[in-house]
Amino acid sequence: MSAEILSLVKSIPDGQAATIALTDADGKRRFYDCVFKESIAPAFFLVFPPDALPREIDQTRQCPFVSMDRLENTVSFIAEIEERCKNHIFELKARKCIRPEDLREYFRVDIRTPIVLRFYALEDGVEKLKWEMTGETVDLSQSGVLAFFDDECQDAQPIYIEFSLANPAEKIYCAGHVVRSKRIRKNCWLTSFHFDEISPRARDVIAMNCLAEQRRQLREKVRTAE
Repeated sequence: MSAEILSLVKSIPDGQAATIALTDADGKRRFYDCVFKESIAPAFFLVFPPDALPREIDQTRQCPFVSMDRLENTVSFIAEIEERCKNHIFELKARKCIRPEDLREYFRVDIRTPIVLRFYALEDGVEKLKWEMTGETVDLSQSGVLAFFDDECQDAQPIYIEFSLANPAEKIYCAGHVVRSKRIRKNCWLTSFHFDEISPRARDVIAMNCLAEQRRQLREKVRTAE
């Protein structure tokens, strides 16, 4: 077991909100909010809201996991299930790290906030604004965003992306490109972007907002189940 994995597991505070991907008996992978509980690293426990999980989970599948450490930095790795202790409590063991650029493949959180796109082009040696679009985000991760727009976004590069987050409150500025775009209905396009240029601070703010939203959703599920 690598020292990096041991360090990552030990860095997560007991009771921290987390998200993990589990695979059901039909082979479908879904994402679940949970609470991290300390054990002897690299082992740890996860506690889920009552009745949140299906009865059958494929315990042979690897499970992408993401949470935050004591300094509110993102912690992500692949884990394996050791035992289902109770219906809503699992013991797992961390196995390998997930690269930040691969996080969107595994983790994205539903967050709605206004988003602005801008594209600049050189004219006579000077960058000038060529077009601007506004829309609303659908989901967000450290490496990309999915959003609604009234029109199709041109596949230009780089597209400058701006949106505001609430917890912590901060405006995010980054640059990226269109991954895919689909017309949903008249005057409604669903477009996903990958972040090509984004600061470490912006990534951390996105992660903190995603986990804050996960904690909020987890509290709602627990209250509903009470």
